[in-house]
Amino acid sequence: KAVVSTQSTGRKLQKVLSLKLDQDPDLIVALKGLSCVVTTNNLRTRRNLRGDFERRSVNLSVELCESFSHVNQLVEKLSSEITTMSESCKEMTTELSTARTQMQGLLEKTSKIKRESASVEMKKEVITAFISRYHVTPQQAAVLKRSDQVDTEFFSVLERVKTIHQDCKILLQTHQTTGLQIMENMAHLQEQAFQSLFKWTQNECRHLTSDIPEPSPSLKQGFLMLQDRESLLKATLSELAKVRRAVLLRMFINSLTRGGPGGTPKPIELSSHDPIRYGGDMLAWLHQTIASERDLLSSFLPTKETVLEVLCEVTEGVSRTLKIRVEQIINNTDECITLLQICNIIQFYLSTIKPFLSEAAPLISLISELNTQCRKQFNRHYALSISRLSDRNELPGLDLVPTTAFQEAVHLLKIILNTHDVSVVPDVSPLTSMTELLDVVIGPILTLCNMSASQLEPVDNAVYIINLVSCLYNVLAMYENTDNKLELLQNKIDEELETLTNLQYDHMIKTTSIPPTEMINTDRLSVVSSKLDQALLNTELLWLQQCTRLSALRHRNAVWRGACEQFVKVYTTLIQSECNEGILLKSPDQIAQLLK
Repeated sequence: KAVVSTQSTGRKLQKVLSLKLDQDPDLIVALKGLSCVVTTNNLRTRRNLRGDFERRSVNLSVELCESFSHVNQLVEKLSSEITTMSESCKEMTTELSTARTQMQGLLEKTSKIKRESASVEMKKEVITAFISRYHVTPQQAAVLKRSDQVDTEFFSVLERVKTIHQDCKILLQTHQTTGLQIMENMAHLQEQAFQSLFKWTQNECRHLTSDIPEPSPSLKQGFLMLQDRESLLKATLSELAKVRRAVLLRMFINSLTRGGPGGTPKPIELSSHDPIRYGGDMLAWLHQTIASERDLLSSFLPTKETVLEVLCEVTEGVSRTLKIRVEQIINNTDECITLLQICNIIQFYLSTIKPFLSEAAPLISLISELNTQCRKQFNRHYALSISRLSDRNELPGLDLVPTTAFQEAVHLLKIILNTHDVSVVPDVSPLTSMTELLDVVIGPILTLCNMSASQLEPVDNAVYIINLVSCLYNVLAMYENTDNKLELLQNKIDEELETLTNLQYDHMIKTTSIPPTEMINTDRLSVVSSKLDQALLNTELLWLQQCTRLSALRHRNAVWRGACEQFVKVYTTLIQSECNEGILLKSPDQIAQLLK
């Protein structure tokens, strides 16, 4: 046993010695607690350590009991209060059950009232929405009756009335009586409003009497609204056209007689001695004023068609005054060049003003009529000028060059073509314009040519006509868009050249004594050979004297070449005849070469 005890003690001691005290947290905490209780380490302390701990444990238990005693008192007090509260709740529950039973009827009445209140509220909202959509207040109705003041409020109310009237068509599908009544009221209000608007618009138009008026900002909206009443719109536009027509006429007369403010620009009639400037200034003033008038009307009239319609009526006012003065210019002008310049000016402003007005506008019709009248006057005076030159009965000289009268006619033609060449007409094709002019001016000159050449011999006539037409051709060739007339003149030249070529050929046959084919014999061939040799030594004998007077070398060459070709053909037939035996004649190629 002693050995076992010793081994047991050894193991315990070994276990204690093997403990790592610094790594056992519980042991460290216990030692720290022990250090707080045991302050002195001696034999007595170690012997009483167990008793000290037991006493300390008892003391702590006593303190804990005392603390729980206080808590117990609080818990008992809380239990008493909970009991009291439970009794109060039971009493309240009993009272609430009683009250609920008593208030059941009241709750039912309250629920019913709430339901009725919700229904009434919904009806109120429906009525409010209906009134806001289909009703006009007395104040709004009063606004529509004012004819002295039309502003934004007036147009907004009128637009609202139109909307209500339109919406009533939907209302008629479910509530016919109400819808019809509201429609009648709105229609009545609309009529009152349109009458007020009509009076106000007419009054505004009557105030547009200044040269550069400033229309009311609401005037355009007023015309837009009046589009729903065509009769009122037409009456208002008629009043507007009447006022502006009088203003435009006054402005035109002032520009003619008084000029601009302060005398600048000067009165147009101060240049009445110069028909070109006089007519041009009047038409230029009209063009500028019509453009300004269109801008003015466009600022408040609703559509382009309306602007065009009113502008046509407005410009009609100056038509009579313009017609009198332009006709006076046309009738008092005797020079055809001046008349042509006036025609070009009228045509130019006709093309310039036409885009502002319609084709049926009185002013456009008047300017077109004046243009036609001026053209006729130009044609008449031009024909008269050519007739005066023709009346001289000037015969061509021996050189068959153009006479003085013809040269004056060609000079007049050059001036006319130069005048036309510098004119600008926007909407007329240059080819069409030139063709129309040449149709007028070329015919009389050709007639003059024929008359002056009528008393000449055929050869002289052909040469003279070729010289005149060539001169005329050379003049037209300097200008554009004359191809049609150049072709006509070239055909005339070719025709006369053919005639002259035949005459030249006849002269060559006569000079060389070449007989007809059926009359060819040996004797005649001998004579032909002799005379042909003489002519070939001096080809001037073969020339018609008049052909040398052709002004153009190419025409002389053409006549000679054509006649020589015919002569060579006849000569070829001659040498191929049976009578050509023992007579030495040149070959056709030799003849052709010598004639060149």
